Amino acid sequence: MRLKKKPILSLFFGLLLISLVAPYGCSGFKSENERLKEEVTDISTENDKLKKGLNTLKSENSKMHIRLAQLNLQIVSLQNEIQNLQKDVDTLKAQLKGVEKKNKKS
Repeated sequence: MRLKKKPILSLFFGLLLISLVAPYGCSGFKSENERLKEEVTDISTENDKLKKGLNTLKSENSKMHIRLAQLNLQIVSLQNEIQNLQKDVDTLKAQLKGVEKKNKKS
């Protein structure tokens, strides 16, 4: 009988030890779980802020592309105007040379 009591007694102490240690291990998991949940929440908040910033930058980028297109059209218009003015200057120079030649001949 004594042999039977010894394994039962050691089994009892083993279960008692496990039941005492298990809550501490679980509380460690619980606190780690809570910490990870807070970290996920913080990262989600930061992610939302970054998304808002990205959307703002995309909007500004779109506006800048529109403005750049307008400026490019103005540049083309000014280049055409410069070419037209250069033609007018060349025409006036030619007319002046014609008048000078007439004056020299007279």
